Amino acid sequence: MGAPQSGPRRLVASLLALVAAIGVVSATQSANPAYACACGAFAPSNDPNGTVTLSDETAMVMIKDGQETIDMRLAVDSVTTQTGLIVPTPSPATVTLGSTTAFAALATEMTPQTVKRDRWWSWPPGAFGAPGSSAGAPAPQPSAPVVLSQVQLGPLEATTLSANDAAGLTAWLDANGYGLPQAVTDRLSHYVERNWSFVAIKLTGDTPLSGDLAPISFTFSADQFVYPEFLSQAATTSQRLALYIFADHRQQVTFLDGGGANANTDWARQVKSSALTPFGAYLTAVSMNFYSPSNQITDDLSITRAANDDEVGTQIVVDQYMTILGIPAGWLLVAFGLVVVLLVALMALVPGRRDRRDN
Repeated sequence: MGAPQSGPRRLVASLLALVAAIGVVSATQSANPAYACACGAFAPSNDPNGTVTLSDETAMVMIKDGQETIDMRLAVDSVTTQTGLIVPTPSPATVTLGSTTAFAALATEMTPQTVKRDRWWSWPPGAFGAPGSSAGAPAPQPSAPVVLSQVQLGPLEATTLSANDAAGLTAWLDANGYGLPQAVTDRLSHYVERNWSFVAIKLTGDTPLSGDLAPISFTFSADQFVYPEFLSQAATTSQRLALYIFADHRQQVTFLDGGGANANTDWARQVKSSALTPFGAYLTAVSMNFYSPSNQITDDLSITRAANDDEVGTQIVVDQYMTILGIPAGWLLVAFGLVVVLLVALMALVPGRRDRRDN
C-alpha cells in the first residue's frame, strides 16, 4: 500500500474512476504520457508531460432504433497531473450518471457452462510432438465551437460542443484548461470534417472523494452505430479494448473505412439476466488488441449486425481422451474388431478345405 493521495490527486483519481471509457485498457502506462485511450483523449492541464496510469477500462454500448448509449467506467492506478477527458460522438450527446449494477451483472451473465466431451478417436495433446492447440493558401480565422449544453455531475463538469473548425476547437479546449498534445489535436479534424460533436469533461470541485462512483452515460442519435476509436491512434502504448454490445441481435465490429479490426468475439447469446434485459435482448462481447495503435487503428469502429445469432463462448468443452496405453480407444476397438472378423473368416474356410481333401 502506498502513501495516501493528497486532496487534488484523490479528486482527480475519482474523476477518472467515474469517467468510464468504451473498452478495456489493461496495460499500465508509466514511463511515457499516454494521452489517448480507447474512449477518446486525456487532456492534462498545464502539464504536457503528465502521466495517467490506467488499470482497467470498461464500457457497455446499447444500440436500438437509431439511438446509441455508451456507459463508461474507468479504473486508475495513479494520476500525476490534473486531467480532463475529450470524447467525440456522432451527434450531440446527453450526459448523465450511469448505473453500476449492470456492470456487476455482466460477470454473472457471461459465465459459461462446462461440458465434458469424450474423445474416442483423437490423440491426446502432445502425442508424437503434436501441438495442443492450434503548402497552400492561408488558413481562415479559427471559428470557436458552440457550447450546446453543460451539466454538473458532482465534481465533474461535462460540456457538449459542436465544432466546424478544428483549430477553433483546439483553441477553445486550450483556453478552458484542456491541454491536448499535438498528436491528438492533429486528429480532431477527423471528427470535425464528419460533423461530429464532442464532450469535454473536467473537475470543478476541490474536495477529496473516495469510493466507487457511478459511470458516465452518453446518449446520442446515430444513423450508423460506432465506437470513437480514432483518437487512440495517437496512443504511445498498446491498447486492449473490450466492448459489451447490447442490441436485438448479435453484432460485429470493423473499422468504418472497411478495414478489419481483428476483433475477437468472446461471448454472444440472448440476455438472460433480468438486470441486463432492459439494455437489449442480445449481448455480444468483443475484444481487440492494438499493439501498435498508430499502424493498426485506421478509423473509428463500426458496429453492425452479424450474419447470424449463433452463440459463442457459452460453453467450456473439456475433452476426455479415451485411451489404452496412450492409444485412442476407438482405433483399438476397430483393430480388435478386424482381428475378430479375420479369425472368423479363417475358421469358416478351414472346414471347407478338409471336405475337399476327403473327396
